Amino acid sequence: MMKLTHTICPSCSVGCGINLINKDQKVVGTYPYKRHPVNEGKNCLRGRESFKVLGEKTRLTTPLLRKGNLVDSDWEEVLNLAAEKIRSYKGDEIGIIASGNCTNEECEILKKFADALEVENIGYNNHNFPNFDFETGTLEDLENSQFILVIGDILKDNPLMGRRIILARENGAFIIAADFPEKTTTGINADEYVQIKSIREFLDKLDPEIQSKLDEHSTIVVGKLDHKKELDDLYQIASKSNSKLIPVMDDCNSRGAMNILPALDTDDLKVLVESVKLLYVVGDDPVSYTEESFKNLDFLITQSPTINNTTLSSDVVLSGACWAEKSGSFTNSTGNIQKIQQIIPVAGDAQDDVVIIQKIAEKLNKIVR
Repeated sequence: MMKLTHTICPSCSVGCGINLINKDQKVVGTYPYKRHPVNEGKNCLRGRESFKVLGEKTRLTTPLLRKGNLVDSDWEEVLNLAAEKIRSYKGDEIGIIASGNCTNEECEILKKFADALEVENIGYNNHNFPNFDFETGTLEDLENSQFILVIGDILKDNPLMGRRIILARENGAFIIAADFPEKTTTGINADEYVQIKSIREFLDKLDPEIQSKLDEHSTIVVGKLDHKKELDDLYQIASKSNSKLIPVMDDCNSRGAMNILPALDTDDLKVLVESVKLLYVVGDDPVSYTEESFKNLDFLITQSPTINNTTLSSDVVLSGACWAEKSGSFTNSTGNIQKIQQIIPVAGDAQDDVVIIQKIAEKLNKIVR
């Protein structure tokens, strides 16, 4: 029997509504949610294929333990070892790295876990976007803009945000796109494309034509940064011109995670990893972008629903749940908190991520709720 269940797409930070097609407790496809205010019944390729991770061969369905090679283990053995190793280090010798794909609830429980252990070396990978607390523009602001400045290839990377840019252009908005390649999808669909060497240089020498167009009827959309300081500069530009600013981050809960945990760029992550002896990674793959930093670690614990470079480098692997196997909430790029619900059982012997963290805490005689 087929069943459609509404949830939020995990593929980017726009936060589109999708329906998962569930047959016999197995997700077999997706269908756009026609009444959802973000995507209004439209779906991009990443959204349509978001269910495939649930059945990939890289899916982890049992905890693993390193005994020379990584081998299948049981929960009691891996949790006991993880707790034993954590107990053997001081708080300032332990680091915790989360992901912008973790739910708000997972970030909150990780923060409580870190506080209970007096661990200050904690944060999440936010791909060069810093923590911010300013009010962002909305999709309605974007669609009703008369001028839009786009940094990055939003139409390619975030098509349903890009759709609002196209709708604005159809309503008469003038679009200027800026990015590194000679051609981009957004640039092709813009009125003007500026190929840049660096975002820093682009902002320092901002074209007077662009400055003259920025006003209260304008929106700046930023999908990439070279350095986190650049968002502060963009905020100052937007504030002075009364323009709206929409940062479009990589992960489905990047905005929510930053309300709970420090946002780390690549340099921050390297410093964190190199300053600790034991590292606990939840949902991220830092070995893929800062492998050299891991060489001096004593012990690596990774919690993940799939095999990646970090799990393959770990001493203990805790098999967590995929997005359709757990309940919680994501906060999208424009600040809307949206609930997700568990649609299918957790695969194999994997467990819910909040439950895993709580079980480790209990073995350390800490209660986190």
